[in-house]
Amino acid sequence: MDKAVFDEYVENRYRKQMDYYSKSSSKNQKKYKQFQWILIILSALTPVLAALNGVTSSNSLKIFNVGSQVVQILLVVISSIVAILTTGLKTFRYQDLWIKYRTTYELLKPEIYYYEFNIGMYGSAGADKESVFVARVEAILNTEHSQWQPVSKSQDDKK
Repeated sequence: MDKAVFDEYVENRYRKQMDYYSKSSSKNQKKYKQFQWILIILSALTPVLAALNGVTSSNSLKIFNVGSQVVQILLVVISSIVAILTTGLKTFRYQDLWIKYRTTYELLKPEIYYYEFNIGMYGSAGADKESVFVARVEAILNTEHSQWQPVSKSQDDKK
């Protein structure tokens, strides 16, 4: 393989894919953690409000001067938000995507070092290092891309 063509491949394919997987992994990790923190806080708040509701129901113990109906409305709203966020996490699969993108990134990451330091297949006598690099990178990317086919196929079947 021509060195100029290989260098172009590294810049326009390998490095761009590395950047894509790194950014996508970070974006999905951030969304997942945001959803989880909100869920944790709202889930912990629910029993507190339920207990407050019991206290405010008693006419003799009107704590914080909060009416029972207000607390009940808050409980319903918070429970609905928890249900929506839980469904959103399952539907949009932020954790799965975070892990998938990070795994692909980590598989791609050492290839350039293996190439540069003639490690493994790159150090074999008579090996075309550039062709080996391209083949290995594309194999990693194809493995990741092939995992998307069953998802899109099942969505097409539903239509």
